[in-house]
Amino acid sequence: MISLAGRDILHSWGKFVLTGIGLGLLIGVTLTMAGVYRGMVDDARALLDNSGADLWVVQQDTQGPYAESSSLRDDVVRSVLGLPGVARAANVTYLTMQVREGAGPGQNVGREVRAMIVGFEPGQPGEPGYLVAGRHITRSHYEAVVDVRTGFTLGQRISIRRHDYTVVGLTQRMVSSGGDPMVFIPLKDAQEAQFLKDNDAIRNDRARTAANPALNRPGVPGLLDAVLAAQTTARHVNAVLVQVQAGASADELAGTVRRWRHLQAYTRAEMEEI
Repeated sequence: MISLAGRDILHSWGKFVLTGIGLGLLIGVTLTMAGVYRGMVDDARALLDNSGADLWVVQQDTQGPYAESSSLRDDVVRSVLGLPGVARAANVTYLTMQVREGAGPGQNVGREVRAMIVGFEPGQPGEPGYLVAGRHITRSHYEAVVDVRTGFTLGQRISIRRHDYTVVGLTQRMVSSGGDPMVFIPLKDAQEAQFLKDNDAIRNDRARTAANPALNRPGVPGLLDAVLAAQTTARHVNAVLVQVQAGASADELAGTVRRWRHLQAYTRAEMEEI
C-alpha cells in the first residue's frame, strides 16, 4: 500500500503539492481565527479582572460602562456603600481618546496614542492590579500609570486634554475590550477630562445663564454664582465598582440595587456575556 501511494504521489506530484499547500493554508486560517477570537476574549476578561469588582453599578437601562455610555452622579457611591453585603465601592470613569506626548528633553513631541483613560481612586477597586516598573499614583492630580503598549516611559510627560501628566508607573496587559492600552489617572482629573467643557464653551454658558432673568434675579444675591458653580463642576462618573462581602450573594445585591436605587447592576457573569 505504501508503495502504491508513493507511486501515485510521484505520478501526480504537482497536484499533491498544491493540495498540501491548500490544506496548510486552510488549517493556518482556522488556527489564526481561533487565536484572534481567544485573544479578544482574553483581553475582555483582563479588563474585568483589572477592575477588581464583583458588581458593576451603571446608569439605568444601559449596558455600560464598556458596551455603551453610562453617566452617574458621583455621590451615588454613598448609597451603594450603605447596602448590606457591600465590602467596598468606588467611582470609576472610562474614556477612550488620543493621548499625546508632552514636551520634554529627548522626547518626540506630538506622537499620539489611542488609549482608554481610566479614572480611579487610589487604593480602591479600579486601580491597576500590578506594576512592572515605577510606583502607584500617590498624588491627587497630574500623575499617570500607563500600560507598556502605549510606548510611554517612566518620567515622561503626556498630555490629556488641557493638562500634562507625569508617568510614574508602568503596568502590563491592561487593555480595553477593543485592545487599546490603558492609562490610569486620578479620578478628579478624569472627571474633568471627560465631563468638563472647554474654556470657550464655559464662557458662553456663563453668558447665557447671566442673561436668563430666572437665574439672575436682582433680589436673590448669590443665586447666579451658585448656578455657575454647578455648571462648571464635573460631578459625574461612568460606573461604581462594588466588591461583595464574603458569603454575600452578588445576584441578590444586584437585585437590591435595581429595585431600590433605580440603577442598573451587573454581576461578573453578566458582564462576561455583554
